[in-house]
Amino acid sequence: MGIFSRRPAAQGAAGTDGPAGPFRFTVERVFAVPARGVVFTGTVTSGTVRVGQSAQLRLADGPRTVTVEAIDVRRRKRTGAAAGEEAGLYLAGFPAAEIPRVLGHGGAVQDDSALRGTEIVAEP
Repeated sequence: MGIFSRRPAAQGAAGTDGPAGPFRFTVERVFAVPARGVVFTGTVTSGTVRVGQSAQLRLADGPRTVTVEAIDVRRRKRTGAAAGEEAGLYLAGFPAAEIPRVLGHGGAVQDDSALRGTEIVAEP
């Protein structure tokens, strides 16, 4: 294998279970997109996810069932994302009104710091 060769896709990113393992996604940012919904951006740490798939959002006050409505990877719409990819997941089941808010210069602004590091998980 040369230095510019790609590793097999089944291997996944370092420290993951590969595409066949359970889906895990670590949230880095959360924000609302007008007319689209709430987007959770982060990294798929193991497994794969597909549009239409049901998942669990692990919140501090208990898990919440959500559905993946759309997936963006590198600013392109995709039908799925796999381990090691950074993605944006549009989730049904988590309304924009539930993103925490704090006071800012022009009034209340979204503060996603409480949601950072949250996991989204699903079985294969």
